[in-house]
Amino acid sequence: MNIFNKLIYFAIVLAMVVVVLGAYTRLADAGLGCPDWPGCYGQLIVPDLAPGSIIDGYERPLEPDKGWKEMVHRYAASTLGLVVFLILLLSVTGKPKRDQSLWLPTFLAFFVVLQGLFGMWTVTLKVHPGIVTAHLIGAFATTSMLFWLALNQRVVVKPSTPIPIGSKYLLVFGFVALVLQIILGGWTSTNYAATSCGEFFPTCLGQWWPPMNFTEAMTWGALGEDYEFAKNLDNKAKIAIQMTHRIGAAVVTVTLASIIYTFGRHSHLKPTLLWMGVFMVLQVSLGIMNVVLSIPMAIAVMHNAIALMLLLSMVALIHTIFKPRI
Repeated sequence: MNIFNKLIYFAIVLAMVVVVLGAYTRLADAGLGCPDWPGCYGQLIVPDLAPGSIIDGYERPLEPDKGWKEMVHRYAASTLGLVVFLILLLSVTGKPKRDQSLWLPTFLAFFVVLQGLFGMWTVTLKVHPGIVTAHLIGAFATTSMLFWLALNQRVVVKPSTPIPIGSKYLLVFGFVALVLQIILGGWTSTNYAATSCGEFFPTCLGQWWPPMNFTEAMTWGALGEDYEFAKNLDNKAKIAIQMTHRIGAAVVTVTLASIIYTFGRHSHLKPTLLWMGVFMVLQVSLGIMNVVLSIPMAIAVMHNAIALMLLLSMVALIHTIFKPRI
């Protein structure tokens, strides 16, 4: 394995770590543990002061444990950005073992810069749900693009049996549905709507269709307000978000099961389909456990990680089908 491939695989692992750290930071309510950016209370590390200390120029009292959660996430994300630029440099100098166009590494480098901006806006716009959700989706997209780069370096044998166009349309629909469901998951988390139905499943607060406010649930919201703990959202709106996420989960599960069944006749796709099935079952199970156990930290973080793995399995399937090479 050459240096280019090693760097890509390292970047993929690092990107996964960043996603997990981001989820942990968000779920621990540490997104504003450092009220400024890129430092923490004007320093590159969390100030070594007692919890609750008031630092000149900052209204928010110091919470060192939350500050360190946020800064560790920033350190990992910054390292990932440097690695992505190294990948671009190696692409320009012709280091990939197999031909690799420059557009994807170039776009990826631009994209991590954009991710850095969303990280800044997450803080400066006080964890606005739309910004935080976009930042989460950007992290998933970064990992997927790195994974696509890695897949480009592999030899994929073109199947002898052609895949019907209808099956390909099903795969594209499944991918879009999964991406939308991940966005809904981010929207649910950033609006603190995961516990809005209590510990009830499959009902919500003991009802199949409780009172909901969909208009407010899907509102972007004004910039500049403090959205920590979703202070500006009533519970009917949170219930609407949670129920939409549940319906989306049902649609995605049925769609992915159909994809696994449809493509299962192609032997070269079975390993990827097997992983997809495992991740799908795990994700549904973790989602239910999140509700009935009231969002345990470990399970909630794992729910984010498995969502990413499910997305990557879909990316692998799409790469194999739409970009075969001998």
